[in-house]
Amino acid sequence: MSFEEDHNDAESSATENFRESINKFTFTTPCQPQVDPAVTTADSSKQLLTLRRSSRVAASVTSGRSVVRRDSHALSLPLSRKGKRKAPDASLSKDAVKKLKRGYAPPEAYSHLSPLTDCLAYGLDVVFCGINPGYMSAQRGHHFAHPTNHFWKCLYHSGFTSRLLPPSEDHSLPEKFNIGLTDLVDRPSTEASELSSSERVSSVPILLNKLALHRPRFLCLVGKSNWEVVQKALVQMSTGPSKASRSSGTSKASRASANNTGLQPFKLCYPAIAGPSTSANISETLLFVVSSTSGRVVQYKLSDKVKLFTQLKSLVDQPRSELNTSEMKCITMSHDP
Repeated sequence: MSFEEDHNDAESSATENFRESINKFTFTTPCQPQVDPAVTTADSSKQLLTLRRSSRVAASVTSGRSVVRRDSHALSLPLSRKGKRKAPDASLSKDAVKKLKRGYAPPEAYSHLSPLTDCLAYGLDVVFCGINPGYMSAQRGHHFAHPTNHFWKCLYHSGFTSRLLPPSEDHSLPEKFNIGLTDLVDRPSTEASELSSSERVSSVPILLNKLALHRPRFLCLVGKSNWEVVQKALVQMSTGPSKASRSSGTSKASRASANNTGLQPFKLCYPAIAGPSTSANISETLLFVVSSTSGRVVQYKLSDKVKLFTQLKSLVDQPRSELNTSEMKCITMSHDP
């Protein structure tokens, strides 16, 4: 072997040793898959698919942890008596409703509004009595003038009027349909809750005096709360039943009183009018109660309100001799000038 060949072998050996020492410090990225060049293309695809699935599993685990945290928060919510979770905003909605209710408003708050004029005449079939004029009714100067109020629809659908009247024709009711309109309290307000209880109680004698002057056959109180005030006054004034007999008509009136709607077991009795007796001489006024016709009263649908008005119309159409009022409590009335 020559000296040149010996020298070349020595250089090749040194180069190989240097490469091996360098390979020990070679850096590889751990997240990158080391694909063996000998592996087929299909095997490479399988390895990549496995890596993608593992990433989805990691993501689901992460989202699962957040779900667990939300569930644990839901478990901390208070439970109702039946074990059901309460809606988070249930209490807030109740509080909001309470805030919407109006309290007492002094008369000067609505001093810019005028009371309504009564639509009354002697010997009417029915006088409808509201609690007090609403804001829009006082503004327009007509009874039950709010467009959502069902009063005029109830009159028409129950047969009291031959057509659907607008509130502007309220003054024509006594002459054309033998119907009258008045209110328990004459001062207007946006809601009846703005009246004081003393105002309502002190207005009952004024209402009874109107009835003694005009003597309608029926007084229809529009609104249960309206009747509750009048009923307390009548109980204090009552002289007891005129007879101890039991009749079907009276039992119906007793049940109606318990339900606060329908014919009531009271009657307003008037002294006899001097002179010849005629059909116009009315000796008593019967009391009937319907639910409020306000659109805000959602406990009663329009059909329910019309049904009560229809019951009253059927009583009005009956001859007086067929109405047995002997067991009703008599409230002796006299008109004070």
